Amino acid sequence: MNQSATLAVVGGDIRQAYLAGLLCADGHTVRTFALERHPIEGCAAVSDPRSCFADVQAVILPLPVQHGNSQLNAPLSNTTYPLIDVLDAIPADTITLAGSVPFWVHARAVQNNLHLIDYLARDELAIRNAVPTCEGALQLAMEQTAHTIQQSRCLVIGYGRIGALLAHKLHALDAQVTVSARSPRDFARIETQGMQTLDTRQLTGQLAGFDIIFNTVPAPVLGAAELAGLTPPCLVIDLASMPGGIAPEAKLPSGCCILHALSLPGKVAPLTAAHAIYDTVCNIFHEEGIL
Repeated sequence: MNQSATLAVVGGDIRQAYLAGLLCADGHTVRTFALERHPIEGCAAVSDPRSCFADVQAVILPLPVQHGNSQLNAPLSNTTYPLIDVLDAIPADTITLAGSVPFWVHARAVQNNLHLIDYLARDELAIRNAVPTCEGALQLAMEQTAHTIQQSRCLVIGYGRIGALLAHKLHALDAQVTVSARSPRDFARIETQGMQTLDTRQLTGQLAGFDIIFNTVPAPVLGAAELAGLTPPCLVIDLASMPGGIAPEAKLPSGCCILHALSLPGKVAPLTAAHAIYDTVCNIFHEEGIL
C-alpha cells in the first residue's frame, strides 16, 4: 500500500486479530473493537463503537459477521453486542467490509447509507480459503475415524472450489473417491481424473458403503431419505456455510456421526487465512480509492 489510512477492525476470531496486526504493520492507523481478549501491538483498542468508527476510512467487520440470530461474531470479546447496534454506530457513507453477510444486514446497511461489501463473496478470498478448509477437513477425518484415508471410500458432495480441491487431495492420498455434481461438464472432469460420479439430485439409496462423506453444498441435499441409507460407522463432515447441507429434521442411523465444520480456515490456519483476507481487503481498498 502506498498511503496510510485510519481503519477500524471489529470482532471476529484470531484471524481478525492477525488482520489488524498486518494492517498496522503496513503503516495504517488501526483501531480495534470487541477484540480485547487478544490485544494487538500498535493498535488502539476502543471500547465504544461510535468512538472507534469516528473519522475512519473503512470499518472491517468479521467473517462471519453474525453469531447466532443477531449478535456480532466476537469470540475474543468479553462482552456480547447486538449486531444491529454495531451497524447503527457506523457513520453514513463509510465503506464497511464484512464476511458471509445475511440479507438483513445488507438491508440495514442500505437503510443506514453504508457502502457494505461482502469480502467472502470475492473470488480471490474464496479460492484461497479453499486450501485451509480442505486441510482442516482432512484433519477432522483423520482424527474422527479409526482408519486411514488411503483406501477409505469417500464421497464429496459438490464440485465447486472446495469440493474440487478436496476431491483432488483425497485422490492423491489414494482414497476411493466419488464426487457428486449436477452438470455434464463436471461429470466429465471428475471421470477424467479417475474418480466416480453421482448426481447430487439423486442421492437417495446411493450412500451405502461410504466411510466418509464431505458435503460442500450450502443447501439441504442430505435429508432423511438420503441419510437413511448410510452404513455405520459413516462419518459425515458438513463444510457448507449456513444453513449447511443437512436437513434440520434428518436423523442418522445408529453408529453414524455428523460434524458441522464451520470456519475451518480460522481454526486450522488462522495466519494463512488472515493473509488471504488482508490481500482481499487491500484489493477492495484500491478499487474504492482509499489507498
